[in-house]
Amino acid sequence: MNDVLVEPSPRSHRRVEPGLLHNRAFVLLWAAYGVSAMGDHISEMALLKTLGAASKNNLIQLQAMITFMFMFPFFFLGPFNGVLADRLPRRGIMIFADLTRAGLMLGFAFLIVLFSPLGMVGTFMPLLIVGVFAALFSPARAALLPTLIREDQLVRANAMSSGLGVIATMIAVMIGGYLADRYHPQVSFRVDAATFVASAVLLWFLRPPARATSRHRADVGLTALTQAVRYVRQHRRVVQLIFVAVVVWTCGALVRSTIPTIVRDIYLPKGYTGLFQEMSGFQARLGGGMLLGALILTTLGDALRSEIAITWSLAGIALAIGTLAFSAFAPLSPGLAYHVGGLAIILSGVFATGVMASYNALLQRIVPNRLRGRLFGLTDLATMAGLLLATGLLGIPHWENIDRWVGWILVAVALAAGATAAGSLVIRLQSSVFTPGVAFWWNLNAFYCKWWFRLRRDGICTVPADGPVIVVANHTCAVDPLLLIASTPHRKLGFLIAEEYAHLPIAGRLTNMVECISIKRGEHDIAGTKAALRHLKAGKPLGIFPEGRIPAPGEVVELKEGAAMLALQTNAVVVPAYIAGTRYTDGVLASFFRRHHARVRFGKPIDLSKYRGTRPGKAAVGQATQLLMQEIRALGENREAP
Repeated sequence: MNDVLVEPSPRSHRRVEPGLLHNRAFVLLWAAYGVSAMGDHISEMALLKTLGAASKNNLIQLQAMITFMFMFPFFFLGPFNGVLADRLPRRGIMIFADLTRAGLMLGFAFLIVLFSPLGMVGTFMPLLIVGVFAALFSPARAALLPTLIREDQLVRANAMSSGLGVIATMIAVMIGGYLADRYHPQVSFRVDAATFVASAVLLWFLRPPARATSRHRADVGLTALTQAVRYVRQHRRVVQLIFVAVVVWTCGALVRSTIPTIVRDIYLPKGYTGLFQEMSGFQARLGGGMLLGALILTTLGDALRSEIAITWSLAGIALAIGTLAFSAFAPLSPGLAYHVGGLAIILSGVFATGVMASYNALLQRIVPNRLRGRLFGLTDLATMAGLLLATGLLGIPHWENIDRWVGWILVAVALAAGATAAGSLVIRLQSSVFTPGVAFWWNLNAFYCKWWFRLRRDGICTVPADGPVIVVANHTCAVDPLLLIASTPHRKLGFLIAEEYAHLPIAGRLTNMVECISIKRGEHDIAGTKAALRHLKAGKPLGIFPEGRIPAPGEVVELKEGAAMLALQTNAVVVPAYIAGTRYTDGVLASFFRRHHARVRFGKPIDLSKYRGTRPGKAAVGQATQLLMQEIRALGENREAP
């Protein structure tokens, strides 16, 4: 079969945009975040060792207290740190936070002794102080990221950041477990300090663009916070995304608090040596799942809509945590339970990354730069409120034998994630312009086109939101209708199709769902024409290819006059579209399996007023047809870089 790339005229020029890994500023921020993330976790096992956790029956409580104390500053200081991120240089804030944490970790053992008179809570106080500066780092990083990259790179950038953060966390917990089993805790604290110094050095070489360093000085103190809160209250979508973030962080903290207990009491025999390494190993499995999720999202890029990724990832979290609870309850052998639980933890990490990268990308896309730091500060406040409530209930009261309730804690987490997934699905369906069945297939088609055909729409879609519309386009290959449907998110675009396609088992049902109109090839089909007229007079959109069939490259075909005739008889708006980047093949099916670099560009509605009349003649229809094709080709010849 022929395999010819259909591109616009040689006169057009396309600027090649650099990828993320060619963006020096992004790479430095990305690497600094990963190294800093290591510092947040290396000392955890050393701290548990200091508390004698290997022989205690409140291991859930101790792990929950570690999370509670470290995250408490994110709740208490989040909004104020967001204001700082909007008023001060974000890079400078992060460097200061890193260097301060490095100093604190060097003196961590001294701080433990200093606060030890306060009892168990005093043991965790140094962790709380370190958390203060971690909370300062977080909104500055989240607000700086979108200023360094293009908007269409947000999902991939967040996925890459999550992935590197997870890799760093995996390395950190494994190193932390190894050091805790073999060395004095002071060694872990010193290694921890070195990671923060390395992060600060990387940030020192980062040079943000001018737009990333500009600040809005008019908003000060409480006024700045009030403005951010007002913005959130006025944007229901932002509220919904913050709620999803709260659920994910809360569920993640609860699951992480249960991992050491499950490993010690269910998966391993009593007196098992190397206990801390096994505990850290299971936490590394969670990180491995998050890494896998980040790799999947990086591969998919913006092909999967973030709203859909959130819904199905929440459902995946519910299923994975339900499986983890099953491994705690079911009468399985320790070895089998070990592997079932390990797989469940990996899957929960995969889906957690899907949710987190997606809601971060949506927030970064929605919220203007002047409010972005404060918005992420408020998000930290909300997520930490949920996290602290959950871990505080586990860690602060004196629970008798709380470790025996580990399975029921996981059941509650699974139910919460499942309920949030169901709510997310309901909200999406209610806001959709399509019925549930059409919405499912439209989203599936959009994903297929964006991922496999690498579809991008150049510019906006100019198809009106209502009323009769005819979309006319050049015909390059068999997947052209799918590309136009995926590029028109607010209308159910049907097409004139050959009658034989309407009777295929799956394709026929789908074409009927989007209200395609079948016509007989090679003859004047009066019934098909009447159906198209009724379709347009009912105020529905219709896609038509004036070329009639797919011409070979360089071939000139006789234009079909159906689009012009229908437009003149119904007064429908006619919108031109140009398709480029597809590969021509002799066969129809081959186009569905070949990779393309498809691009769709819509133009302004075509003015046919001079051809309209009570009964347009053949000459007028012919001239209108030529005008339609001229406008389509002009879109290709004058196409701007996406």
